[in-house]
Amino acid sequence: MTEKSFKTTKAFLLDQVKQDPGLPRSQPTASFWQAVPHPMLANKQSHQLPGSTDVAIIGSGITGCSVAKHLLDLSSQSADGAMTVTVFEARTLMSGATGRNGGLLSTFVPEEFADLLEHYGAEEAVKIARFAKRNLEKVHELASASPERKEYSQVRLLRDVICFSNSEDFALAKESWTLYEEYVPEDKGKTEFLSSEEAAKKYNVRATAGAVTFPNGAGWPYRLITDVWSQLYDEYQSRFSIETTTAVENITYDASCREHPYTLHTPRGDVKAAKIIHATNGYAGHLLPCLRGSIYPLRGSMSVQKSTPEFGQHGGSLTWSMANRRTYEPETDVLEAGTYYAHQNALTGDIFVGGEKTKASDFFVADDAEMNTHCRDNFASLLPRYFINGWNKEDQGAAGPEIRATWTGIMGFTGDRLPLVGPLPESATRRGRGEGGEGGEWIAAGFNGYGMSLCWACGEAVAKMVLGMDVSEFLPGAFLATRQRIEQPAQRGALDAVLELLPV
Repeated sequence: MTEKSFKTTKAFLLDQVKQDPGLPRSQPTASFWQAVPHPMLANKQSHQLPGSTDVAIIGSGITGCSVAKHLLDLSSQSADGAMTVTVFEARTLMSGATGRNGGLLSTFVPEEFADLLEHYGAEEAVKIARFAKRNLEKVHELASASPERKEYSQVRLLRDVICFSNSEDFALAKESWTLYEEYVPEDKGKTEFLSSEEAAKKYNVRATAGAVTFPNGAGWPYRLITDVWSQLYDEYQSRFSIETTTAVENITYDASCREHPYTLHTPRGDVKAAKIIHATNGYAGHLLPCLRGSIYPLRGSMSVQKSTPEFGQHGGSLTWSMANRRTYEPETDVLEAGTYYAHQNALTGDIFVGGEKTKASDFFVADDAEMNTHCRDNFASLLPRYFINGWNKEDQGAAGPEIRATWTGIMGFTGDRLPLVGPLPESATRRGRGEGGEGGEWIAAGFNGYGMSLCWACGEAVAKMVLGMDVSEFLPGAFLATRQRIEQPAQRGALDAVLELLPV
């Protein structure tokens, strides 16, 4: 085997992220969250596709759900009349990232706050912080809409224990969290800094450089959002349809059709639309070729593992994150992303653990039909590596933790680590404009692995913009899908972090 055949190069990855991600794969790995599909809506579709719709939403995850709910609710009160809405999903309902993620409800902002200050200034950094807080509050409100939904979705408030293995990274984290509390005073006093010894004693974790703890949450996203879809369908089915296993393969534009200039082409037939919302995240580049490279897929991996009596039950109080430096082994082409995250089911005790150790060439891919063997093997070592008690050899034997299931999912990443939200410029669609010159295609995508802290409010913002409402009070300007961001993406994202490790 030649050196080139087993080494990933920067040129290879730069080309890879600009490729067409394609449509979601027809046979994805089986996500534990979806083991029991929603009985009524998992495969829901109309007997015949509607001929036209006011708004076509492509993607049925949390973003698409938020767009649909806000459009349906708000247009009911609009002087212009209630809108018709059609949701297109390539596979079963909620079969993408929202139904495959880690289940955490965590804000990314405190750890990134120093960087946000540097690049966007204090006002915008604070706005981003409050946007994420607002989003998480709304998700908890959504889960608390009824006692039944609260119990069914298992959404709960917790505290994350973030373990650092590198002293420099820990120092930077402390600086960023301290700045966060200074600029976001309503969260002052919520952060806890611990030495390695304190973290071990209080939280049973190996944090060789120290640990930070901060409030967060967890839940069962598939259950939460499918329950919201069910409520929407019951309330609005006269003007709302869900079309699963109906992939949008292509979109064409005809300016002569003033009311419905867009045509969505699917294997089941065509549907005309006045407006289109792209809520496909890592797959956005398929229907929007000009966005390839500005938003790109990254395959994430998850597992669910059996706990032990020695570990105990912490699902009602804690989650865990492990922050390590990225590493790359040129001899094997194996990349370890460095970040792991975990939480425990408060009822069964099962532990959900996610993170990446994989071939570098398998990192930026849109194929969730398989998991790299390096990643699967790595999962077996994570719990004994990071927890002091619970998986000692005398307790578990040589086999290690019992892994009940593993699966993958596709996330969407951007060059500046912020989502793309709002009307798409014509340069990004190459399909023309809607009636009156306003944007006819909109996007909410590119959540960089933190969708649960961003998606719901981004979907709300897009829906309100479609209805002509002002969202500048809560939507950060840095999130807008401007031509500059799309054509000249900043270089601070996951791709650049990986490229720094690779050979030329």
